[in-house]
Amino acid sequence: MYKVFPGFGRTSNQTYDALDEVRMNKDKSMVPVLVESMRYQSTANARDATAYVLGELTGQRYGGDDWKGWMEWLGKHRDEYPPPDDYLDWKINFMSQLNPRFSTFLRPALEGDITVDPTEIVWGGVDPDGIPDIRDPKMLTPDEADFLNEDDRVFGVSINGDTRAYPLRIINAHEMVNDTVGGEPISLAW
Repeated sequence: MYKVFPGFGRTSNQTYDALDEVRMNKDKSMVPVLVESMRYQSTANARDATAYVLGELTGQRYGGDDWKGWMEWLGKHRDEYPPPDDYLDWKINFMSQLNPRFSTFLRPALEGDITVDPTEIVWGGVDPDGIPDIRDPKMLTPDEADFLNEDDRVFGVSINGDTRAYPLRIINAHEMVNDTVGGEPISLAW
């Protein structure tokens, strides 16, 4: 695969040479790689050069500062731009530069143990375990929960006669609750 994104840090001439090679070869399989790497290019010039090559390959004209626009567009057209054969290896290496633990999550995909399109796996900006989950939360009676408003949304769970309400306002900051309800372990992801 071309060295479009040699790693995090300063953009090198290698990046621009690879972009020229992709453009000259009209290698449309590189569209998913270019879109993803654009987000992490270290200079506006590199992002603009990447957007230019993407425009040449796709006919679309989003700027180098519009990674989100490129991602949304690619999501709607991914069947037209399948990634190169070694994309999964590239993706694992790429994500591992963000955090080495991503390799642990993604390596099973090399064995075919993945049901998600790897082009849709995108870093959300938080390291693994970077948002602490709520574990075995203390339950309050409705009268004790005086911090809630009557119109606050809650997630309700009832198992084996044990009923809980998890306030959305509290879960928003944690995105995950691990609890035991009615003797059964549960995970609530938001």
